[in-house]
Order: sequence, then C-alpha cells, then structure tokens
Amino acid sequence: MIRYVVWRVVWLMLLMMIIFTVLYFITSMTMLRHWGRPPYDLRAEFLLSYTRFLDYVHGILTSWNWGVTGIYDESVWSFAWQRMWVTMRLNLLALAIYLPIGIILGIASALKKGSWFDRGVSTVTMVFGSIPHFILVLLLVVFFGIRYRIVPMQFPGFHIDDTVRLLKGLAIPMFALCMPPIFKFTRLVRAEFIDAQYDDYLLLCKTKGLTTSQTMRRHTFRNCMVPVLPELAPTFIFVLGGSFFVEMIYGIDGVARLIFDSLLVPFMDRTYMIIIDIPMTMVTTMFYAAFGLVFALLVDVAYPLVDPRIRIGAKPTDHQ
Repeated sequence: MIRYVVWRVVWLMLLMMIIFTVLYFITSMTMLRHWGRPPYDLRAEFLLSYTRFLDYVHGILTSWNWGVTGIYDESVWSFAWQRMWVTMRLNLLALAIYLPIGIILGIASALKKGSWFDRGVSTVTMVFGSIPHFILVLLLVVFFGIRYRIVPMQFPGFHIDDTVRLLKGLAIPMFALCMPPIFKFTRLVRAEFIDAQYDDYLLLCKTKGLTTSQTMRRHTFRNCMVPVLPELAPTFIFVLGGSFFVEMIYGIDGVARLIFDSLLVPFMDRTYMIIIDIPMTMVTTMFYAAFGLVFALLVDVAYPLVDPRIRIGAKPTDHQ
C-alpha cells in the first residue's frame, strides 16, 4: 500500500512536470509567433523559449517565484492563491453535497423500486441532470436572481458575515454544479443495489440470522460502493470544469476569471485581443491539473476504506 502510494505520487509529479513543460512552450512560442515580426525562425523561437523556461523553473524551485502578472502587476502566486481557495471551497462543498445525496437517493429508489418516489426521483434528476452547467446556472440566475429576486443576482463572496445571504448566494452555483452528478450517482447506486438484491450472499446472511438492515449496512452497501469509486474522480473533474462556467456567469471571484483575463484582453469596444499572460496562465492551469490529479490519488487510496478486502497495489500472488 505504502509503496503503491509512493509510486503514484512519483508518477503524479512526473505528469505535472510534463504538463508544465508542454504548456509553457506552447504559450511562449505562441506569443512569440503571434507578436513577433517575420521572417519567423522556429529554431530561434525554441531556443528563446527554452532559456526563459530554465529561468522560470529556477525561480519556482529556489524561491517559489511564479512570476509577476502583466494584468494586475502583482505576484502571480500571492494574487492567484486567494482565487484558488475560492474555487477549491466551491468544488469541495459541491462534492460534499452531490455524493451523499446521490447515494441516499439511489438507495431509497432501489428499495422503493417502481413506486411513485422512484419515478419522481428518476424524472427530476434526469431533467435537471441532463442540462449543461452553463445553461442551468444561466436559467437559475435569470429566473430566481433577476426575475423573482429570491437569491442574489451575483455571488456575494465567502467573506461576508451575513450567513443567510451567503447561503442564498450558494444556492444557484450548488444547484447547477450538483444536479448532473446527483443524477449520475443516483442511477448508478440504484442499479447496483437492485442487482445486489439477487446475489447469493444475501440468502446466506439471512440464514445466519442477520436482519435486512444489518445485511445492507455490513455487506450490501460496501459491495455497492466499490463500483461507485471509479466514477468519483472523472465526475469530480467534470464538475471542476463546469465550475469554470458557473464562476464566470454567476460572478464568483475564483480561478475562472483569472484564466479568461490571462488569455483575452479587452481592446476598444466589444473586442478582445489574444495576449497570453504566461505566468498567470501557468499558475491557473497547473492548479486545475494538480487539483484533479490529487483528488484522483485520494480516491485510489480510499478503496481499502470502503472494502478492506481490496489491497491497492498488491500482486495476484499476495492474495494467496
């Protein structure tokens, strides 16, 4: 287990280095080609990008200096960290909502298969879960924020002291982010629980005197959660990508605005110019990559917690 985690951390760092290198050269050479003067010399552009890349990496490794943003004229890391924390809290809060709700609704629908509750949950989750994040949050803002003024038209921020206003401000982004994964996990858990009701081990548990609740808690729930874990990491990354549009539309002061501003700069009237702020682009993109990869690693480590029979990284001969 420990050896597996160490190797996964090593591979994660290697993958981050590859993403970092490729991203830097793409953005750097794009800016040189876009704003440079012809004739273009690909070899000279690469050598210039390579020299700047070494200096950039040296600054990060020695003093954690990610550069200075050209838009806000501040240290990239100190400026972006506050926005990163907003995006992390938004996505972790969404995870804490859609995962238990999806599991609970899936179990309840399986136990009441064919009832009005089962049909109602399937219909509601399917309708809202099939709408993309950016369309759903736009509809919610128009109807509940602008039209009826039930919730704020724009996110008030995590720093406010008014708890009621903060909860109202979280209603739209949480609903928009959570409905698609709730629909996914509800259907997945429901199908697993229905299939588990016909397994032979349930009959064995009943012959040993276990009640239905004991069998579900000790065996059925644990066995049905094993197929759910592989879907957790891609779902989290999917929601993380959807949070970009939610932040932009609902005015959440997260990483999404930094990415947009680091790629497009307003010019004159209703037009934008492609001017890549390389330090800001590097920080924000690496944040999304690191956040998703670390979460995937944590999901892999969580397998033995769900089912102790699973030994992560063990060879087939280790189970004999």
